[in-house]
Amino acid sequence: MSPSNGRNARDRLLMVARRRFAVDGTIAPTLDELRREAGVSVGSLYHHFPDKPALAAAVYAQVMAEYQAGFVAMLRAQDSAEAGIRGGVRHHLNWVAEHRGEAALLLGDRLDSAALRAANRDFFAAIGDWWRPHHTYGVLVSIQPAVTAALWFGAAQEYARHWLAGDADEMDRTVIETFADAAWNAL
Repeated sequence: MSPSNGRNARDRLLMVARRRFAVDGTIAPTLDELRREAGVSVGSLYHHFPDKPALAAAVYAQVMAEYQAGFVAMLRAQDSAEAGIRGGVRHHLNWVAEHRGEAALLLGDRLDSAALRAANRDFFAAIGDWWRPHHTYGVLVSIQPAVTAALWFGAAQEYARHWLAGDADEMDRTVIETFADAAWNAL
């Protein structure tokens, strides 16, 4: 068994699962492999996660919350609507490039959980708070969550999916500005 490194069983399970899911996907590693690698007992595993889908959903929510926190911090640092819209695209594609395995997890099937719903609620409230003044003074259109997300990130998201599925080691940085321009022009 692995040493605990000061982490509790739940944290160790999440850490191991996150690393393995980023490398191997959520299907390949067995729950028993994850448990043994985390150095936790069977009872401890099932105390925290009744099955692999519950563990995968917890990892998904954790990664999404971290992505969202970085996005919101970047957005709040922007003093103009244009900087925020362009910065959002840059943040997204740079994050995907820097977290390839975790990005593949987030761009796969959505793994719903209470933690994810709470993180999303906070995330979209923060975006609305940032967006509102820019809409009030007429620079941004009224926010319509699905439409706004598609216009802001749709093209960049599709590019990210193609890049993740390809064999290029690095993302073409000039393309990032192309998508930032497109998002600003659309919104």
